[in-house]
Amino acid sequence: MANERHLAVLKEGTAGWNAWRLESPPNCPDLRKALLHQMNLEGANLNCADLREANLFCANLAGANLAGANLVAADLRKANLAGANLAGANLLSVDLREANLAGANLVAANLRIAYLRGSDMQGADLRTANLLGVDMAKVNLSGADLRGAALKTTNLLGANLQQTKLGDANPEGITPQLG
Repeated sequence: MANERHLAVLKEGTAGWNAWRLESPPNCPDLRKALLHQMNLEGANLNCADLREANLFCANLAGANLAGANLVAADLRKANLAGANLAGANLLSVDLREANLAGANLVAANLRIAYLRGSDMQGADLRTANLLGVDMAKVNLSGADLRGAALKTTNLLGANLQQTKLGDANPEGITPQLG
């Protein structure tokens, strides 16, 4: 369960949270299983936060810093993560269906067996990301950078791959785009 103090400060708003993180930052805030659905966390400093199994359904995390965060099995359906920094984040089994990840930094993120169906990842940076077993059907990957990403067993059926940079991505075993 989430640390009650950490959760109380976060619920006061992003400005207070970010100031608190600067003044007396916990190394990795404990927000496990927190109910944060529909919260406005735009620009929040959640670097290294433990958000395992957190409910962030429809939350606004645009421009938030989630680098190195642990989001295993979190619910981020329909969340706004446009421009968010998720570099090195652990997103194993996360639910990001219909989420907005346009322009997000997901460099070296672990998205193994995540659900991204119908998400907008236009212009996202997924270099060296682990996308093994990810459901990316109908995802907008237009202009995304997938160079060096592990794509084995990734479902890209109906995904928009226009101007996507694949470079040396490992496409072995992916379900190809049709149509």
